[in-house]
Amino acid sequence: MLARSALHPVLFELPWGPANAYGTLILFGGLACAPGLAWELRDRGIAPTRRTALLLDLYLVLVFGAVIGGRILHVLTLPGPLADHVGQLWNPSTGGFVFFGSLLAIVGGWAWLARRYAVPFATLCDLGATWIPLGHAFGRLGCFFAGCCWGAPTDAPWGVHFPAESVVALSGEVARHDGHTVALVPVQMFEACALAGLFLLLLALRRRYGTRETPWRATARYAIGYGIIRCFTEVLRGDASRGMLFTLPMPFVSGRLHLPPDQPLLLSVSQLVAIAMVLGGVGVLRMRPRTP
Repeated sequence: MLARSALHPVLFELPWGPANAYGTLILFGGLACAPGLAWELRDRGIAPTRRTALLLDLYLVLVFGAVIGGRILHVLTLPGPLADHVGQLWNPSTGGFVFFGSLLAIVGGWAWLARRYAVPFATLCDLGATWIPLGHAFGRLGCFFAGCCWGAPTDAPWGVHFPAESVVALSGEVARHDGHTVALVPVQMFEACALAGLFLLLLALRRRYGTRETPWRATARYAIGYGIIRCFTEVLRGDASRGMLFTLPMPFVSGRLHLPPDQPLLLSVSQLVAIAMVLGGVGVLRMRPRTP
């Protein structure tokens, strides 16, 4: 099993307090995207007299949208426990974040920036589509260290025991032994690696096709890529908060994946959204390409 001592929801201590893993890695993810976003703005010739201000606003929307949007949607999916303790809404130990809430907040913020800087909304979405997987990969690393968005129990050699202070251990949803959880699939790391691969693929396509593509095609490729990733990683998830529309266990397949026999493979709310992303992306790509 992977070393459980490597997992901790606090990355390091600062003079004014602990650096929370999720929030810190979201900031790093935004910083990792910043050079790419700056290159996109230059290459596309966007807002030449206000480029620095637009870049800063893109970064702020990316970071704060990821945290605020993801947390709000998480709270909306679990209103009962947190409604009784309003002061705990932003306490990372009370739960995690929902990426689709983050994505919705980011896209909404970019719609506002498109209007503010007189840039086509499609251009900003295509601009950001290549770089969102990179920032998201850092976010999933934050999930791994915090122990949220955890995987199902597993007997595979890659299983991870999360420590007593992790979100999953504090949730009470997973069996524990000596304060640590039973071995769980490190689905957060699997998704982070898949997102890094998606980023490299989208970057290669971006460099190949340049900036004269039909609007929304870069966004469509991102939607297809992440939708496929999310459909699979949902199979490996073990947290109940993601919600299931119906359950379809397949013991033979679950056994091959080193999952419990009753692990549902379908259909979570996130899988439904991911399928919609794939279908929408395919629909856009099937439209006749044109160059402006």
